[in-house]
Amino acid sequence: MLGPSADSATPAHLRSMSAPTGPSIRARLILVLGLALALVAASAWLGWWQSRQVARIAQSLYTDRLVPVDLLRDLEHTLGAHQLGTLLITQATQPDAVKLDSATAQRIVEATRQSWDRYITTRMVPAERALIARTQPQLEQLWAAMAAYSPPSPEALRDINQRRLAVMRMIDELMAFQLRQASIDTDRAQEAASDAARRGLLLVLLTAGLCSIVVRTVWTRYDEERRAGLASRDRLQQLYIALSQSNQLIVRREADALLDPAAEQRLFEGICRICVETGHARFAAIVLADGDEFERVAEHGPGDRLMPGAPKRWSKEAPFARSSMATRAITSGAHQLSNRPLQDPSLVVPGAPVIPPGVEAMAAFPLRRRGEVVGALSLLAGEPDYFDPQVLGLMDELAGDLSFALDHLRRERDQAIALDDALSALQRYTGDSQITTPAAFRPAGESPDATPER
Repeated sequence: MLGPSADSATPAHLRSMSAPTGPSIRARLILVLGLALALVAASAWLGWWQSRQVARIAQSLYTDRLVPVDLLRDLEHTLGAHQLGTLLITQATQPDAVKLDSATAQRIVEATRQSWDRYITTRMVPAERALIARTQPQLEQLWAAMAAYSPPSPEALRDINQRRLAVMRMIDELMAFQLRQASIDTDRAQEAASDAARRGLLLVLLTAGLCSIVVRTVWTRYDEERRAGLASRDRLQQLYIALSQSNQLIVRREADALLDPAAEQRLFEGICRICVETGHARFAAIVLADGDEFERVAEHGPGDRLMPGAPKRWSKEAPFARSSMATRAITSGAHQLSNRPLQDPSLVVPGAPVIPPGVEAMAAFPLRRRGEVVGALSLLAGEPDYFDPQVLGLMDELAGDLSFALDHLRRERDQAIALDDALSALQRYTGDSQITTPAAFRPAGESPDATPER
């Protein structure tokens, strides 16, 4: 019957119940590390993708703008003052100098045609195509004039030079357009690079922020669980002390059962006091059933503040009976609890007292005598979720010990009453009649009227 002492080891089933639930701290740290690596990998991938985008833009700038400009410069160099222009001017001003013969003209035509054919295969925008459409006929006319080149005459030289200058002007426009487009593409590339750098920095900051949030969350959760574990162990230790003191009180009251008619009442009052002073409950009460009536026969704690308006005695049909945990425990025969009564709609009964703030958890545990429920131990706590499986197990054990004590006190009282009745009957019998011992059992010489010694 006696419960474990305050320093005894926790039973195996309670140890398993009090073990931390959920992933271990190691598993959580591995999860955090995996998340951090995933975020770093995502940052690296985004950086690689942005680098590829910048490289693609740079390659496009080179292929689509710098190469066409270089081809146009080749055309300009061939048709300009370095080759064809020099030959035409020299031919016109110095008749005895090296002349522009048909072979040289054909070589210039082939060189410019190759450069032009390569140029028109590059990527073009609509505005550039319009310029090319204007330049193409003039180039073909120049090529035709040079292909039909005969021994030089001033008119032929003048015609070729005019066509050359017209083509040069168009080439200059194309080069200016290409340079403008190159400047635009360069600005776009710089903007893309800046965007990539900003996004990379933002992703790194976001990664660091997410990692810090996750680490903080895991650490906060671990710290909360650690504190909750410490509080739970302290609560269990106090409950073990309460259970031990309750068992000691039960033993004392059982020893006083024959001498103290109020032993049961004193036991109830002592249990309530121990639950409040040692077991962390804010209020404790013993409720006994008398048919369809219920009465709170013992209590300890600020009942006026925690149970304002609660009656001392009530019937089964009263509104308070439907919201009373003790009444529910007595009628159901099993412990009843509400770990958040202020949010429990089943406790809101019209006509019953309102549960005040400060009552964060409540429970009741049935008390039995000779197997039948005769009352309940009712507890109010100031912590939400106070009645966890460990606390319920210990309080069920305390209620069982108290029920055993009630049985023992009733047996002791019944035996005392029976013994008292027997002694009274014996005294009445010996006072009203004379006891005579038969002759067969009397010693020799003893008178038959001798009174036997008692």
